[in-house]
Amino acid sequence: MSDLAPASSSTGPERPEALAAVLPEGRRGRWSISAPESLGARLPAVQQLDDGQLTVAGLDPGCGPHLVLGAPGTGRTTAVLHLAVRRLREGLDPDRLLILTPSRSSAARVRDALTGAAAMTMSTPPVRAWQAYAFDLLRRAHLQGLLPGVENPPKLLSGPEQDVLIRELLEGHAHGVGSGLVWPEDLREAVTTRGFRREIRELFDRMSEHLLTPEDLDRLGARLNRPDWRAAAILRREYQAVRRLRMPEAFDPAALVTEAARVLERHPRFLDQEQNRLELVIAEDLQEATRSVQRLLTVLCGGRDVVMTACPDTVVQGFRGARPDALREIAQDLGTGQRPVTTRLLDRGHRMGPEVQEAWQRVAQRIPAVTARRVRQASPRELQDSARAVVLASALHEARWIGHGILHRHLLDGVPLEDMAVIVRSGARLASVQRHLEGLGIPVTTSAAETAVREEPAVKPLLAALHLVVAADRSERHGTAPAPGEGEESAQTAETAGEPAAVLEAAEAVELLSSRIGGASAMDIRRLRQRLRYAELRDGGGRTSDRLLVEALLIPGALETAGVRSAPARRVARMLQAGRTALSAPNATAETVLWALWEAAGVAGRWQRDALDGGEAGRRADRDLDAVVGLFEMAERFVDHLPGAGAAEFLDFLELQELPMDTLAARAPTRATVEIMTPATAAGRQWPVVFVAGVQEGQWPNTALRGQLLGTDLLTDVVELGPEAAQRTSPVSRLNLVRYDELRSFSTAVSRAGRELVVTAAADQDEEPSEFLGLIDPWEVDRHPEAARESRPVVKAPRPLTLRALTAELRAAAQTPEPPELAEAAVRSLHRLSRARTRVPGADPGEWWGLAPLSSVGPVLDPGEPVPVSPSRIETINRSPLDWFVSTARAEEATDPSRALGTLVHSIAEEAPEAPGSELLEHLERRWPELGLAQSWETDLLKERARGMLRKYAMYVIEARKDLGRELVAVEGSFSVLVRGRARDALLRGRVDRLEVDSHGRFVVVDLKTGTTQPAKGDVPTHPQLGAYQVALAAGAGAAMAKASRPGREPITEEGFLAEEEPDVVLELGEDGVMVAEPGGAVLVQLGRTTAKYTQQTQEPLAPEDDWARELVTAAADLIAGDRFLARHSAQNAGGRGSPCRLPGICPLCNEGRQVTE
Repeated sequence: MSDLAPASSSTGPERPEALAAVLPEGRRGRWSISAPESLGARLPAVQQLDDGQLTVAGLDPGCGPHLVLGAPGTGRTTAVLHLAVRRLREGLDPDRLLILTPSRSSAARVRDALTGAAAMTMSTPPVRAWQAYAFDLLRRAHLQGLLPGVENPPKLLSGPEQDVLIRELLEGHAHGVGSGLVWPEDLREAVTTRGFRREIRELFDRMSEHLLTPEDLDRLGARLNRPDWRAAAILRREYQAVRRLRMPEAFDPAALVTEAARVLERHPRFLDQEQNRLELVIAEDLQEATRSVQRLLTVLCGGRDVVMTACPDTVVQGFRGARPDALREIAQDLGTGQRPVTTRLLDRGHRMGPEVQEAWQRVAQRIPAVTARRVRQASPRELQDSARAVVLASALHEARWIGHGILHRHLLDGVPLEDMAVIVRSGARLASVQRHLEGLGIPVTTSAAETAVREEPAVKPLLAALHLVVAADRSERHGTAPAPGEGEESAQTAETAGEPAAVLEAAEAVELLSSRIGGASAMDIRRLRQRLRYAELRDGGGRTSDRLLVEALLIPGALETAGVRSAPARRVARMLQAGRTALSAPNATAETVLWALWEAAGVAGRWQRDALDGGEAGRRADRDLDAVVGLFEMAERFVDHLPGAGAAEFLDFLELQELPMDTLAARAPTRATVEIMTPATAAGRQWPVVFVAGVQEGQWPNTALRGQLLGTDLLTDVVELGPEAAQRTSPVSRLNLVRYDELRSFSTAVSRAGRELVVTAAADQDEEPSEFLGLIDPWEVDRHPEAARESRPVVKAPRPLTLRALTAELRAAAQTPEPPELAEAAVRSLHRLSRARTRVPGADPGEWWGLAPLSSVGPVLDPGEPVPVSPSRIETINRSPLDWFVSTARAEEATDPSRALGTLVHSIAEEAPEAPGSELLEHLERRWPELGLAQSWETDLLKERARGMLRKYAMYVIEARKDLGRELVAVEGSFSVLVRGRARDALLRGRVDRLEVDSHGRFVVVDLKTGTTQPAKGDVPTHPQLGAYQVALAAGAGAAMAKASRPGREPITEEGFLAEEEPDVVLELGEDGVMVAEPGGAVLVQLGRTTAKYTQQTQEPLAPEDDWARELVTAAADLIAGDRFLARHSAQNAGGRGSPCRLPGICPLCNEGRQVTE
């Protein structure tokens, strides 16, 4: 254990406020640590608007189309919201106002700001996302009968659902369903991949935006020699046919907006109604608009009062077809001869400080200019702003540095957590940063759209339980044979219980028990297995703990019958039973079965209380509840789309879904958290402090050409420029377009900062910083004098500002002898921390490992009873009593496959002790599945090794009978012999693999060894295990075992101190160790070595005067009879040369196992 490790554990990472509570008053910052007054946006007063904003806010009815341009922070949204508020206060009916935004999240923010500023009641807030407005248009068109062939109300086909449908079609063709679809040879291996489906979706989206039919795509493919387009045309035709057949009312996102514009164009009366209804239209962030959105606006608002805002340098929807370069075109299309579009430029910044503004402009200047970027500061800032770039040694150090920066600003500078954000390029980096910040106790919030619902920890056990319920139902209806190797007993158990014999694997049972719903720890599961096994042995059974664990969850009442108490097991068993009941009900759906599982889990109340209490547990409960709500939303959508489908089909649907579902069940809003997000989520928002992380070369910018697999960009150019011009576009030109898109995304991230911007990257063997860092903080002599002699330095991540790290550093300093002043200061600081109002784990020496009192001081074994000693453990006891204790207490690591293999070979030898080799191999084939090993080349090697051991065993059986003249009289015989000792008596208890009798009538113990090592030849005469067996034979155990032999009985597995089965009679050596019977010796038969033949190592019979074996037994009893267990091994094993110590973590002889006070 490290000296820096805190002594005690806590329920989770400490909150930052806990450290603030122990800081001196003068170090707690200039601002108080408090939650924000409101989570909604607030509009500045009219008096705070600049001249450009006032002009926009003062536009009167009949103003015609306006395009408001401006850099980030120039107040475009503020200006148009003031316009909307003024018009509403002047009597404009809210139903006649429409505000369009690029996304649902931006619509929610604008809606909150509008309703808060207008201070009036609105039956339907006029703020909509583009797709939401298109959906509302189609809904009203459907009510008027303008959607032929659509009987039910329109529905939105989500991205993941669209992905599933495309995947089903592609897999169908791969299995020979359908005809005519042949992909080019170079694409066939990619057809089954997620990336290929993404390319298909992008191609379909561009087709919808440009009104291309499958026939159009086929003609273009033939003209331009693109067989992939011709194949995609067939797939598009099938996709449309299947969608119309399965859910004719569903529209995918791209087709939704296109269809809305088409309805307006085809039905002039409906268009007139809509235009007469709307008096003012405001379209926010037009740079994010696709061709279909631009077309919808042109049809709806041509020549009318519409105010559009845009910043073409900040775009995050480029991968979805956003066209900032088309702003001039839409301006021309919206204007008329009498009412042309008026363009206004806002050029005064209100958010970014001077340095942040300059950093952003350096980024924006690399993007081809669509509009002017002139920005003036509205007023001097009271606080100094900064924009800097930092390079760390690795991604881990980068996350640690960001965590330190957040804590430093929060605790020492008083910056509220909600005033800081972390923006990353991708979801993978987001998850990494999130884990590290949460580990530091920093409360974080992420978007629900970053993770697929089925991957959420709270959802996984519900889906696993649903899968088991469906599998059990299918097994009962169709019949299932017993699992391989389970035999008649398993079949009878399954039949009498009414359950299938094999629907749940032990690994799946463990996963359910340890899930967020099960809540069991590894120790809880271990205790459950031991208790189930103990009950099985008590009742004379022989089922494995894996089998018992599975049946405890599947068979109603199994836990009660065994008398085992386990809250997690009862919870999971109750869930499965409720799920089976719900599935058997008439008209059962995925939604009803999931609800039954959720109710039976009984965790809703606890999670709700945790969420309300806050803290780390509260944040996790928030996320879990949101995830479960998202799952039920998916189930509801699935049932609505496919009314006849059941729970099994829902599981198939989820298995096919690989994309996150955009759900209305957003993450629960939590006050005072740091948000982590991608640029797409950050668009339209702002924070005083922003960290932009993971700015690596090859990742940001990611200059891989988009849409190249199926030529999506080429198709767009063909439609817009013509085939000849499109084919003349060079790859370099397309690469530049991708780079500009990456710059716009980076520009969006950078411009979210108000007064402090920090851009970070890692520099190691695998990653190097992006050139974008030089745009934020140029490494030039005039800014950094050291730039003349060295490259940008790699900054070291400081110690985290957490109580754990502080306490660890102080404890290390307190143990440093030089200088003494340092140790004294550290001790004083630790004393102060230990007396703080908020408990600081590990600060009080009373909590330190090494100073804490022992948990128990009494002897492990009853002092008044003989000490149980097993022959197989005597060597371990003498070598290291500590090893024996840890092993006997079952605190070792899990059994490896080799040990399990040895157990199986022993069991087969017991089951068929005299069988020929062919029969032994048949037993092996039948019982091999008991090991539960997955098929692999390693498993094949293990199986071949088992065959070899059984062949050797068969050879030994023949030669022992023919050549050695010994006869088998018992297998797995057990004995119990009392051996008197000077200090404590020993109760020698054990079992023998084979008990044989030689030609002189003496009993010989044969021990089968399946390991790869064997004792040295010189050690065999005094081998402890063989000597102990001979002591038992000298007490008459051979005759007792031969008499009690019960061939074919079920083996009993060793469990803890009650390892051996006790015979009816306890034998005893005569006084002073006098032999009752003459032993015939003991033998080790080595089966596990790689030799072709077994090796026999024989210990000659003990003579009456031989006392060494008895003394070994009593000495072993003395070593383990007390309350302390010695650690013994050579000096080399403590860290030098030689074999390593088996228990370095607790061994006092090893550096790792020493107490922190040593």
